[in-house]
Amino acid sequence: MSIIIKKAPTINETATDDEFKDINFSGTYMHISDVQKGCAFIANKIIEAGIQHDNTKMTVADIKLCAENRKSNIPVRETEWYKSHIKNNRHHYSQHEQCPDDYNLIDVIESLVDCVMAIKARRGQKAKMSTNYISPELLEKAFKNTIEMLENEIIVEND
Repeated sequence: MSIIIKKAPTINETATDDEFKDINFSGTYMHISDVQKGCAFIANKIIEAGIQHDNTKMTVADIKLCAENRKSNIPVRETEWYKSHIKNNRHHYSQHEQCPDDYNLIDVIESLVDCVMAIKARRGQKAKMSTNYISPELLEKAFKNTIEMLENEIIVEND
């Protein structure tokens, strides 16, 4: 899904006050529209992440492996099912060494929502997540990757 925007008007130093007002207004209007398009793109990515959330838990093979591992008395986080689940779901990479190169803020938001929802539903408590939930380095990586993801979707049209 490409985001199509138009080249913004520029104001030169010789513009009259009326020209300045017209160009400034139209440029601001275009910018607001562009930001709305960018936010819609990000919102759709978040919605897609929610729709796909934990879909690996829903396969017959995963349900079977989870049931087998549960009988083994091995702590959940040490089971093959859990390791596979963490590895195959991007939103868990904040807790995993092998983070994908394109890890982004969509993954961070899905992870945050996942934790808050799970803790509230299972324990009825507020999530006590701290800023060390995700390392500053990984957060910076996610930030930069999100910028790149957004920039890669933008097509600037000239009038």
